[in-house]
Amino acid sequence: MTENNDHALFRNLNYKSDTEYVVKVAKTLLTPVGIWPLYRGNSTSDKIKTYVQTSLLFCLMCFLLIPHVIYTFFDAEDLTRYMKVIAAQVFSLLGIIKFWTMIINREGIRNCLQQIEIQYRDVECEEDRLVMTKNARIGRLFTVTYLGLSYGGALPYHIIMPLLQERIVKADNTTQIPLPYLSDYVFFVIEDSPMYEILFVSQIMISSIILSTNCGVYSLIANCVMHSCCLFQVVRRQMDTALSNGTDNLHKRFGRIIENHMEAIRFAEMIEKSLNIVFLCEMVGCTIIICFLEFGVVKEWEDGEILPMSTYFVLMTSIFVNVYIISAIGDRLKEESIYFHVITKSEKVGESSYFIEWYNLPTNIVGDLILIMIRSGRPSTLTAAKIFDLSLGGFCEVCKTSAAYFNFIRAMTT
Repeated sequence: MTENNDHALFRNLNYKSDTEYVVKVAKTLLTPVGIWPLYRGNSTSDKIKTYVQTSLLFCLMCFLLIPHVIYTFFDAEDLTRYMKVIAAQVFSLLGIIKFWTMIINREGIRNCLQQIEIQYRDVECEEDRLVMTKNARIGRLFTVTYLGLSYGGALPYHIIMPLLQERIVKADNTTQIPLPYLSDYVFFVIEDSPMYEILFVSQIMISSIILSTNCGVYSLIANCVMHSCCLFQVVRRQMDTALSNGTDNLHKRFGRIIENHMEAIRFAEMIEKSLNIVFLCEMVGCTIIICFLEFGVVKEWEDGEILPMSTYFVLMTSIFVNVYIISAIGDRLKEESIYFHVITKSEKVGESSYFIEWYNLPTNIVGDLILIMIRSGRPSTLTAAKIFDLSLGGFCEVCKTSAAYFNFIRAMTT
């Protein structure tokens, strides 16, 4: 049976389950906060429900962040304590930025997710499907790793660490556990029951919402970018096997390869356009968070507080992993694999077309190869708001910059 007949007969009957595997984690985390872009109703009632849900959650996020900022700027008793909590403020701010980015770019992100389902449905052979599912598993592995570290560090930070902090002495000479986020609610007093207990639980719940938003958007990024990588791998595989069945219908075969190559490029451009602001916030925000978490680790070590130090260390590790994976998948889109190769992934398509036995091909087919090689000369990249590319070199810059900021903070607080 020829390759063309195989393509005509192959049907991916499991495309819905394949697509669900790609987006399941992000869908689970983002649907409760109202920013999952798929399956949104167009009726007036659905639009009102979405508007009310997102408005309420945004107000809750601000209810957590703004009083916390007011306290640390105006009521914090010492600079060292302020340095320990500013990382949580930046993390919450990143969650709010991602929340609104998902809302503002809802249509673009929805198109990306719809394209994933279409590409799984229209996959041309089982070999291409296996390439796509392999990259989906890698994206899921990245996501699960980050989720484990994030929740493993954030939950002790919000629940266990307040129990270990020095008790707050009230005016009536009684004591109480400090809130997870020390806050100054300007318009009402929080020390008395039951307001204090309500706020304690509310802060944990709201911080969990922000954490889920951060993790959900991260999962979406990892899986969409890994899917973009697999599209280029599919084109390379098709290019490598283009002559395996002789020269019959070769022009049609190369035409299909060119279409798939352009589809991969357009998909990468959609991701970059929809999420480049998130990439910038991640790189800049995580640099700030890492330096303050490093400060927290060192201070708790000096004070002999093992559990708080471990909590800060796990949080710092999760942020490092976050930046590394985002940088690595940015490099993966450009390179053949996560390792340090010289030739970029979309350039690899050009390399495949170069090493093919083009000298045995008809003249009109050589023109198709030249078209692929020229377009592959401009690799697809992810950028941080068009300022710089995401790469492992950028991850090294984040590490060096955070260390420089940490040294500055240490000098300022000693």
